[in-house]
Amino acid sequence: MMQQPEQPKHAGLFAIQSWSDKKLTTFFYATWTILTLIQAWGTELFDDEAYYWVYSKFLDWGYFDHPPMVALLIKMGTFLLPGEIGVRFFIVVAGILTIRLTELLVSPKNLKLFYALVMQMGLLQIGGILAVPDIPLLFFTVLFFIAFQHYAHQQGWKETLALSIVTALLLYSKYHGILIILFTLFSHVQLLKKPQTWAVISLSLLIFYPHISWQLKHDMPSVTYHLFERLSPPYRISFTLDYLLGQLLIAGPLVGLVVIYAAFKFKPRQPVEKAMYWSMLGMYLLFFISSFRSRTEANWTVPLIVPLLLLSYRYLAGSNHLQQWIFRLLPFSLVLILLVRVHLLFDIPFLNQLPKGEFHQNREWTAAVKKKAEGAKVVFTDSYQRASKYWFYTGDTAFSLNTIRYRRNNYNIWPMEMKMLNKRVLVVGSAGAALKGDTIKTEKMKLVSAFDQRFQSFSRITMTTRLPMQTNAEGELETIVELGAPTQKTVDSALWYRPRVMLVLYQDSKKPPVILPTGKRLFPDFENKMFIEMVLPDSLREKQYKVRWALESTFTEPSVNSRAYTLVNGRIPQ
Repeated sequence: MMQQPEQPKHAGLFAIQSWSDKKLTTFFYATWTILTLIQAWGTELFDDEAYYWVYSKFLDWGYFDHPPMVALLIKMGTFLLPGEIGVRFFIVVAGILTIRLTELLVSPKNLKLFYALVMQMGLLQIGGILAVPDIPLLFFTVLFFIAFQHYAHQQGWKETLALSIVTALLLYSKYHGILIILFTLFSHVQLLKKPQTWAVISLSLLIFYPHISWQLKHDMPSVTYHLFERLSPPYRISFTLDYLLGQLLIAGPLVGLVVIYAAFKFKPRQPVEKAMYWSMLGMYLLFFISSFRSRTEANWTVPLIVPLLLLSYRYLAGSNHLQQWIFRLLPFSLVLILLVRVHLLFDIPFLNQLPKGEFHQNREWTAAVKKKAEGAKVVFTDSYQRASKYWFYTGDTAFSLNTIRYRRNNYNIWPMEMKMLNKRVLVVGSAGAALKGDTIKTEKMKLVSAFDQRFQSFSRITMTTRLPMQTNAEGELETIVELGAPTQKTVDSALWYRPRVMLVLYQDSKKPPVILPTGKRLFPDFENKMFIEMVLPDSLREKQYKVRWALESTFTEPSVNSRAYTLVNGRIPQ
């Protein structure tokens, strides 16, 4: 007979346990901490980790891709410790605290079952060392549910203040935190009748306002990128299948199906259980639907690790049959996770073809590029990852020039470009790309490089079109472009050089972009605005195109200087 699901007991951070439980807990956290620190120290940086490390060198209230929490944690860690361990130190601390706080929220009577679940979640074991926004997001998710649990029982000023602060910190970690907040509200709409709830919303937004202000100052780059600049290929069934498989791997890898099944089978009774159940159901469904429109990343559901642990444990605690599967799969999961750990730590030749090769040989390829540069600064084309890793592993400042074949990112905001203007630089790109020059070949990769004796690019300039873009029956386009930049000095410098202005048309993924000269150089006609008049070639017959504004540079291709817009082609075919 099915047992009743285990009900929680109240526990504090240093709750009294039986001697055997205390020994088990001490052994688990000591072993986890030692293994995680060794992994964080001995594993080279993941591409995005290096990018977030550059974030930390320019602390701000916001960044092109994410809120600032990950940058702050990296800054604190590198202040204390050098190298990879410094980048990851407070991420490791946040990961360990996430497990401990989740344990206190679950209040498990069966510690072996809870730890067996935790140890089989590869995201906690491997992802717990990576300096990416997902771990701070996970940490503040569990804090949010703890604060909400107290608030749901009593809406005093202490509970209101605590929930407000944690809600803001959740948003400062990653934008996906808003979904946890919204689905929690949906699960308890009656709370909207209470003035304290509106106090929580108001106060959390007030705390979060510096980031909102940063977004407004920079023309909402995070919003415009995800809504307009993210050029997704046409739908493929693999988008949805990859999303579904990814959810099983995040919850597992081997026990994912059992964990998700148990979490959905549990009948929530307490307010925090209902909030978690609604969050789990809502996020899974939302991103499942999203997978039919564009590629959906598996890690977007990372905050659901906390609901999965609590809800699945409380169901499994009353199901001896499913419990047996958790323990049967435990040794296989640990062996699999151990193999991944070894693969990340050691550069084993016969494993080089496995995914995540970016964890290896970074010192070798960056040293080869530095040797080729002969003391000159290095400009990487269309790769914030390589620019960031080169900077981290050589200590030399690098820059990513984002061209019309790529997207804008924080290198379009940071000041490195200005410091390299008119200087001799080594331009480095992928083999087979637009750049022609000498080959830099290492075991890791093959790159092409060429010296630019007087480098000029103006990718920090932003070009914004407020009016709908549409040609008339003769293919004539008239529009106004607003010019902007992080600083007035950037604008003045660009206006001095007056690079040519171009309009870039994107047809489909199989055709190269079409670069159309506008016949104008960068210079405002009035205030900070340019008036553009141009005619589309008669050969362009599609009704709509994705377009972006671009500026001439000394590189083969222009830089990308705007988000993507939709151009309606009103030409009447002859």
